Amino acid sequence: MCSQHTNCKSGPRRRRGRTVVRLDRAALWKRLALLGRSQSWLAREIGVSPGYVSMLANEGRAPSGRIRRRMLKALGMDDFNQLFKVEVTDEDP
Repeated sequence: MCSQHTNCKSGPRRRRGRTVVRLDRAALWKRLALLGRSQSWLAREIGVSPGYVSMLANEGRAPSGRIRRRMLKALGMDDFNQLFKVEVTDEDP
């Protein structure tokens, strides 16, 4: 019988790296300073708590696609790469 981690035809499955999108902390603070806005303001604009924005900024959480779009809009930015960085890890999902 095949298990969760094996493929009956070809043996164990190979796991690929996991892609994670993280907020670029320095870019966030620079943009907020340029706009004269605070982390609390950003939280209100995107509909989350200030604590959640703090977790994103400190790379404790990866923002969902919806949150990334809201952040870009609230900060008046068009370029995804100016505010976020993509990481590929070797960890299992």
